[in-house]
Amino acid sequence: MISAKSIHRRLIVRLLAAWLAISLLIGGIVFFMKMRDVDEFVKNLTFNETRALLDDKKDYINSTNPKDLDTLKKMMAEHIMKGHFVLVELYDKSKNRIVDFDAKGSEDVENYIEKHKETHILSYKARYNRFYFEKNIYIQIFLPLYDKESNLIGHFEGVYRVDAKTTKDITRSIILSLLQVVAAMLAITIILYPIILSMDKDLIKLSRDLSEANVGMLETLGSAVAKRDSDTNAHNYRVTLYAVELAEAMGLDAGEIMSLIKGSFLHDIGKIAISDNILLKPGKLTEEEFSVMKTHVGHGYDIISKYNWLKDAGDVVKYHHEKYEGTGYLSKLKGGEIPLNARIFAIVDVFDALTSKRPYKEPFGYEKSMQIIEEGRGTHFDPQIVETFKKIAKKLYDTTSTGEEAFLEDTLHKFVKKYF
Repeated sequence: MISAKSIHRRLIVRLLAAWLAISLLIGGIVFFMKMRDVDEFVKNLTFNETRALLDDKKDYINSTNPKDLDTLKKMMAEHIMKGHFVLVELYDKSKNRIVDFDAKGSEDVENYIEKHKETHILSYKARYNRFYFEKNIYIQIFLPLYDKESNLIGHFEGVYRVDAKTTKDITRSIILSLLQVVAAMLAITIILYPIILSMDKDLIKLSRDLSEANVGMLETLGSAVAKRDSDTNAHNYRVTLYAVELAEAMGLDAGEIMSLIKGSFLHDIGKIAISDNILLKPGKLTEEEFSVMKTHVGHGYDIISKYNWLKDAGDVVKYHHEKYEGTGYLSKLKGGEIPLNARIFAIVDVFDALTSKRPYKEPFGYEKSMQIIEEGRGTHFDPQIVETFKKIAKKLYDTTSTGEEAFLEDTLHKFVKKYF
């Protein structure tokens, strides 16, 4: 059953996952919008400087006077050296290149453009490409040139480099925007946590009540079987306590121990299906009667398998009478084929039978009981589990085998609280 602590943990994990997912989604949208703004901003920078570069030079573009061409080249060189263009090509209206200027140190940029970008697109429509090279932002622009009467007089191709300060400001603006998104989503997540948690209080209470109801049902079913078998709940309490102590000594995880508790307490639930003349017979059972008695493990498994919360108890209920050498019942499983919880329970069930008073026998002492357990090592019981059990058996015998039912019940409830 899911605990309140587990619900809180899952809620936190899911809220953090939602925060991360929404931050990535919104952050992606913000990043796209910021890049669109950056694109527009850089494009405007480029067109503004292009106008400053060309506005007073258009009259020289188609001049046939060599002096005018020299003047044009000189004027553009002076402007480019002071501005941000690193590559400039100017064509007349016949698409003849009349100016070709590369700023100092622009060779790598030019090589990059020749490999990765479009070149010499001389058309009647302005075009541009934004690209990044060596941590700098560049705009490659293709621009038709017109006179005041809108007549085509030439073409301009240039590569504009955004200055380092502007690039740094752009980067800082993008990062700040993304951080704001992440912070805003985190703030919303933090605000939502107590709201959702308060809504979950009823669920947590219901979960706790259901867990207590399931454990109560476990005890009720075990008690019903004990009464049916002319016994008290003490046997169920003892074997369950023995099983848990042994499982802990073996290092089993909480989930396995929880299943073991269920199976131990309900191990004989199938006896409900056995008739009184066999179940309560004072003497030895005939072979036919014993064959019927064996079926209680199958009946027990059928009963618990119909309830999802008890299904994991099936390993103990169905297989606790299997023997390590393969001569048990009903499935004749052998060695490791027998589920671990069933191998654990087989030892503690026999140990309790040996150390307890039964209608047909007085209780055996500790030494005699352990001698019988040792004799069953490798035949009835898993040898490795017997070895672990021997280390804790005396303590269990002294504290549990003669304990009053109220003491046993209280001790078991502590384990139930720990594992459920």
